[in-house]
Amino acid sequence: MTRSENLKKNLRRQLTVMVIPHNDVKPIRLNFSVAFLGLIALGWTGLTLWSGFIASRHVDYWRAKTDEQVLRGKVWYFSQEVRKSREYLDRVRETEIALQNLLNMKTRKAIVENDRNGVGGPTPMDTRALSNLLTGYKSMNLDDMNLQIQDVNKTGSDLVSNFAEISDYIKDQREMFRATPLGWPTKGRLTSLFGRRHDPFQDTEGEFHNGLDIANNLGTPIRATADGVVRIASWQGGYGRLIVIDHPRGFKTFYGHNSQLLVKAGDTVKRGQIISYMGTSGHSTGFHLHYEVWQNGHPVNPMKFVKAAEEE
Repeated sequence: MTRSENLKKNLRRQLTVMVIPHNDVKPIRLNFSVAFLGLIALGWTGLTLWSGFIASRHVDYWRAKTDEQVLRGKVWYFSQEVRKSREYLDRVRETEIALQNLLNMKTRKAIVENDRNGVGGPTPMDTRALSNLLTGYKSMNLDDMNLQIQDVNKTGSDLVSNFAEISDYIKDQREMFRATPLGWPTKGRLTSLFGRRHDPFQDTEGEFHNGLDIANNLGTPIRATADGVVRIASWQGGYGRLIVIDHPRGFKTFYGHNSQLLVKAGDTVKRGQIISYMGTSGHSTGFHLHYEVWQNGHPVNPMKFVKAAEEE
């Protein structure tokens, strides 16, 4: 008998399944061929595989949907953080503008009375964000996020640059302030101003007086009017005991007719530091200080700097 005939014979073989109840009901006898049982097994296997495939597709779908929801949540959170960062940078920008406005003022009165006209307006990004808010759209697409990130980066870079400029400006102004002769070098009464005057020794007109004469008692303290380095601290003819201080930004100050010098050439002095005591040394008619201010190699009226200090 061939192999195929043997297979057909086995498939036609009958199997009997008998169900015998535990009561008076007649037994149930079921006859199946091997081929029928094989068909049932194949069908069951196919149904199981198909069900597993469908189930796996649903699992992948819900997994993808869950991942999408998580991603949307992360995008929303990131977009909120970007908006918060931009709001913070906007507040920093407002502070920066206020600082720039204040640094351009000369006095407290000018700061208080400042009333500059402001200009500006929302960016296209701001308009789109407001439109989304009004329509109830809370999310943000990738293009919007890229625009927000670019805007935050640019704003941050601009602010860093602006604050660097402000820092340099403050440093420059501080140096200028410390170098500029301000205030009175001593206490006393003005006996001679800057400009042409009557010569107290020759009793003639036409002498040009390069500074201020401030009279007081012998030994009245004399103070430096700006930071600098002492260039001369010695007897200098008609100036008597003279101190000359070099200041940055082209300034020099002269303090003449002193009775005693407290500094020497090369010393560094600060504004307000006592550098000498009032006297009448040199070409002088009484106890007083002869005070000069030079700027860029030329004598200037010291009263300009005294008044500037009084206006601060």
